[in-house]
Amino acid sequence: MEKAFFKRISSVIFSSDKTELDICQQIYYKCLLASRKPEFYTKFEVADTFDGRFDMLCLIISVYMHKLTKEPEKTKEFSQILFDVMFKDIDLTLREMGAGDLGVGKRVKIMSESFMGRLIKYSQSLENKNGSLLAKALARNLYRQDGIVNSGNEITKFVLTLSEEIESLKMDYVMSEEFDMNDLVTSCLKLDNE
Repeated sequence: MEKAFFKRISSVIFSSDKTELDICQQIYYKCLLASRKPEFYTKFEVADTFDGRFDMLCLIISVYMHKLTKEPEKTKEFSQILFDVMFKDIDLTLREMGAGDLGVGKRVKIMSESFMGRLIKYSQSLENKNGSLLAKALARNLYRQDGIVNSGNEITKFVLTLSEEIESLKMDYVMSEEFDMNDLVTSCLKLDNE
């Protein structure tokens, strides 16, 4: 998923004339890179599978989109473009993996509905800074379990830290090509290790 997407947007990254679509593609790519950090699959024990990687991507994008909900009149269209970029890439990835045309549309629809459910649950817990609710949502969505898992407290702490860090940033910056979710995730992982 990562290599193919990089090829598709490398010309956008180095272009000087950026549209909202271009910026959303860059932000998505940085979120995709962030979701691939080895710590998620080792320290936090997320399954290193297609589904596990999708779940991590949903989590990272959800934290980002939760920030966008703070100014909906300014970010509604931007959020939709980012959503469309994400699921266009997932569609292409499924096709590259050999999924047939008939099955891709159905699978993308199921995945987009899953993402929206996760976004709602994560946003509710982040809005209320409710670690317990977040831990339950993470257990269900990242670990596919009903109860809190061993790594649940650690990843919950990380997600709350990431959310606090992105909340402290100005919206214009978060919606710009300068914003780098991958760098922010890296710094939050370092904070989490201290």
